[in-house]
Amino acid sequence: MNRCATIALLAACLALAACGNRAEPPPVEETVFKDQVRALDKARAVEGQAEERKRELDKQLQRDSGGN
Repeated sequence: MNRCATIALLAACLALAACGNRAEPPPVEETVFKDQVRALDKARAVEGQAEERKRELDKQLQRDSGGN
């Protein structure tokens, strides 16, 4: 019976610990992932520029080829 009581007490403690308040995580820029976040931000910026350039080239190609 003592073993069952210990297991029940342990389960109750774990349940209460799981319900505790959690602190907000720090911003990603303040963690070990800051270099990766910066690299992704740069890639997104370059991707936007590349898409804009592609649109310009498509317009020129369509205009020069007499497209619809």
